[in-house]
Amino acid sequence: MESMVTPPLTRLQAWIDIALLVSLVLLSSLLAADLVRAVLHGLRLPVVLVLQGALILLVLRGLLWYRGESWGDLGLRELRPVDLGRAVGALLLCFVINVALTSLLFVFAGTDLAEHFATLQRVALELQKGVPYGGLVAMMLFVGIYEEIAARGFLLARSRRALSGAWAPVLLSSALFGLGHIYQGWVGVAQTFLIGVILARLTLHWGTLWPAILAHAGLNTLSLTLIRALPGLKS
Repeated sequence: MESMVTPPLTRLQAWIDIALLVSLVLLSSLLAADLVRAVLHGLRLPVVLVLQGALILLVLRGLLWYRGESWGDLGLRELRPVDLGRAVGALLLCFVINVALTSLLFVFAGTDLAEHFATLQRVALELQKGVPYGGLVAMMLFVGIYEEIAARGFLLARSRRALSGAWAPVLLSSALFGLGHIYQGWVGVAQTFLIGVILARLTLHWGTLWPAILAHAGLNTLSLTLIRALPGLKS
C-alpha cells in the first residue's frame, strides 16, 4: 500500500513559505484597508485589524492544507489549565523586559521614545474609538491568536526547517515579527523583537502556542489600557 505520510518540508519550501507569509501580511493589510474604505467610506482601524487577521488565517489554512499539515502541527493544541499559569508567567516576563528596555531608552533615546509613545497613543485612540472594553479585550485576543499562529507557529516552524541551530530560527522569526511593527518606528521594532524572542523560546520549550497567545493578548490589552491613560491623548 502506498504511504500517505506527507514528506517533510525541504529547506527551499520553508524559505518559500517564509516569503509567502511576509507577502501575505503586507498584502492583507493593504487589502483590508481598501475593503474597509470602500464599504464603510472611511478607515476604521478595528475593522481593518480583524479583517486582516481573518484573511491571514484563511490563507494560512489553505497553505497548511496544501502542505498536508494542520493547526496542530504549528502548536495550536488543546488548551490545558497549566497553559493559563504559563501565560501569566510569560506575560510578566515580557512586561519586565519591556519596562527594562523602556527605561534604557528613556536615558539614551528619550526623543525617539517620546515619538514612539505618541504613535502608540494615536493607534490606541483609533482602536478604542466606539469599542467597549469587552470588545477591546476580545479584539486583542483575536490579534493574539492570529499573530501567534503566524509568527510563533507558522514562521517559527518554517525558520526551524530553513535554518539549523536553536537560536537562528528564533532570531529570524522574531526579527520578521519586529519588522511587521515598523510603523511604530525603530523603538517599536526593538520592543516587539525582544518580546518575539521570549515568546518563541517559551513556545519551543512548552510545545504549545496557547501561553504565547494569551500572554500576547494580555500584554496588548494592558499596554493599550496604560497608553490610553497617559496625558496628551484626546478622544
